[in-house]
Amino acid sequence: MIWDIVIIGAGPIGNFAGYLAGKKSLKVVILEEHDKIGEPIHCLGKLSFHAFEEYPLPKNSILSPLKGAYIYSPIGKEVKLKKNKVDSYILDRTKFDNDIGEMAEKAGAKFLFGTKAFGIEHFNGYSEIYFKEKGKINKLKAKIIIVAEGAKRQFLRSLGFPAKPHLVGLQYEISGIYLKDNECVELYFGEKYSKGFFAWISPLKGDLVKIGTAVLPGNNPKVYLENLILNLKERSSKFKILKEYGGIIPLYGPYEMYIYPNIIVLGDAGGFNKSTTGGGIYFGLKGAEIALNQAYKYLNNGNIKHLKEYEFLIKRAFGKELFFTGLIRRFLNKLNDKDLDEIWNIILENKEIIKKLEEKGDTAYQTTLLSIIPYIISKPKNTKVFRYLPQIIKSFLESI
Repeated sequence: MIWDIVIIGAGPIGNFAGYLAGKKSLKVVILEEHDKIGEPIHCLGKLSFHAFEEYPLPKNSILSPLKGAYIYSPIGKEVKLKKNKVDSYILDRTKFDNDIGEMAEKAGAKFLFGTKAFGIEHFNGYSEIYFKEKGKINKLKAKIIIVAEGAKRQFLRSLGFPAKPHLVGLQYEISGIYLKDNECVELYFGEKYSKGFFAWISPLKGDLVKIGTAVLPGNNPKVYLENLILNLKERSSKFKILKEYGGIIPLYGPYEMYIYPNIIVLGDAGGFNKSTTGGGIYFGLKGAEIALNQAYKYLNNGNIKHLKEYEFLIKRAFGKELFFTGLIRRFLNKLNDKDLDEIWNIILENKEIIKKLEEKGDTAYQTTLLSIIPYIISKPKNTKVFRYLPQIIKSFLESI
């Protein structure tokens, strides 16, 4: 049997691609190296409201809506940004992943668990994908391979593609903590809490929160997370660490997206996440939609141009967002704690900046923030921002 599509990875993006394939009556099978969907958990599980407006996603996995954030400078200066509407949702990732898996299965997708893909061989009109299952080597035939294996890129690396720049993340799920506002996350900047990113505290449900940090390779995230634990001890002496999660966050995507002749790369494996926040589910879903539209066209008429167009369509859909967030991440990583505190001072001295950030800000489409730059530089008291022009220029040159 030759499958229309083999998908590598049963995370939310691979499962959604399987759902879309099934809805198009394509023969699709999803390979997953673990024994079940949704484990281990890697990311926070924050998803833009846009995703629920655009796609038929399960809403019973939503734990809490988010409207904003408390953002803290290295010395603890607070900037509160809160919109009058929901910007994103915190999800029960295990449930979310499983629910989309059920959608895929009901649409006709098949699953093979405990299977680790490691190689591929191309023939005329199809490919053979090699995988290990219970210690044995098996293979499947497919016309298209969709790689949605996540940030580790193990299958892609087995094909000779390199590892990509990334952060190492660590999170704890904690009980016994109540935030000052359950509609806001708390973000902590500075070298006390992270090396190359930031730390966070996010509401889950009731007195449950998730805290985490991410660091550049070569640093131990647990050391930085312990500093955030000290922060929690000032709020409550009765909190309890329930679970621990780890993972990696890709930086500076997108990466290779189409590999001749018939491989399409999706989600974190393709670097579809924002380098500023690490979030990538929404753009991963959009990527799956584009991929399946192109795959369907290719399977109908055999014209390879439809697969080749995938990369262009991805860049048109959200490429500028990935470029912009990569530029901002490079810029932020060039600043020291003193620089960050100065930026907080500029914001706090001008409440109109906060108002415009609340009005224009969108955690999915962060280029909306570009619209407030003319206002910032038009005010004489904000001319201090020009001292960061060399870092901005250097970050831009590194991004192109």
